[in-house]
Amino acid sequence: MAARVFRGRPGASVSAGAAISLASALALALASTAVPATAASHPPRVERVSTATDGTEADGASTSAVISDDGRHAAFLTRAENLGCSAGYPCMQVRDLVTGAVTTVREGGGFWWAAPSISGDGRYVGYSAGSKLPAPYLHDRRTGQSQRIWPDVPPSGAELGQVWSLSRHGTHIAYMLGNRNGPAFTRYLYVRDTATGTDELISGADEPPKAAASLSADGTAVAYMTGFTSDDPADTADVFVVDRATGRKVQVDTGLGQARLIQLSDDGRYVVFDAQGGTYVRDLRTGHLHRVADTPAKSASRDARYLLLSGADGLRLLDRRTGRSAAVGPAGSEAVPGAVSAKGRAVVFGSAADDLVPGDTNGASDIFVYRAR
Repeated sequence: MAARVFRGRPGASVSAGAAISLASALALALASTAVPATAASHPPRVERVSTATDGTEADGASTSAVISDDGRHAAFLTRAENLGCSAGYPCMQVRDLVTGAVTTVREGGGFWWAAPSISGDGRYVGYSAGSKLPAPYLHDRRTGQSQRIWPDVPPSGAELGQVWSLSRHGTHIAYMLGNRNGPAFTRYLYVRDTATGTDELISGADEPPKAAASLSADGTAVAYMTGFTSDDPADTADVFVVDRATGRKVQVDTGLGQARLIQLSDDGRYVVFDAQGGTYVRDLRTGHLHRVADTPAKSASRDARYLLLSGADGLRLLDRRTGRSAAVGPAGSEAVPGAVSAKGRAVVFGSAADDLVPGDTNGASDIFVYRAR
């Protein structure tokens, strides 16, 4: 499935990966930005996020970070015991990057976690956790409560699930249900209206397994991907957008072969996806299809203006409006959908490099935030 899965078990360890040279890291961190520096602006900078509240290094690996629209709240998965996880088991942290306040989420437990999703204001975090049968959850930071998301009348055989996307204010949740039997793992795609508690089936067993989904700001539109991308010619992967108000369904990758969904814009107009080794943006209003980069994307801002691209030289943030790009993270960096703030001013990513910030000696993958200014 498209989302990063973080598995663990008692006593498990994580490889730190190859270190990046100090010169390369500094060059990346200080590379040109989408907005030229001025006397009134700050130069781009990289800060480490996956630390204890007193700044102590994490004693385990961290991955799969997402960030709120204003760049203030970040959620990520970690195995670090000194960040609040139980011995050997992953957990999720939600950090206020201004105050340093941390919420550790363990509800659902187990050693199976998938990349989280976060609402625009950082109040709600959707996540998936469990052992043999992971389930989708919605965590409310204001109340401190986590709610298991499950339809009143689930399809026959459904036993596990995963959250894939939250609308801007957390009023809608896109999630999948399935079971352990091969492709049935991601068979059903639903959208939950949190105000009414109702669940709408968007795609069922009549379509191939689902691999990802993305919601518009108000939850009216949902983009989703069927099938999986691989070297197997029998694998088919397509991207669709459904208008939940009208029922209209559009395939956005026709003629491009296998495609991988990245994100639907807040207004439901633009779809960012990968195909044929590059990144495309489809304008659903005009029908225009634009190949914007010859490298694949990992994430995008909610307005689809800023695209986080991944190439041999690492992560770069492309401004589609100006055509300018900025180096964000070194080669080998990891990022997931939801890693870019609303205006592209902040990006969260994971890296095992030990010279992005001073004093990185834990030998583990950490979460960093890149700030353009």
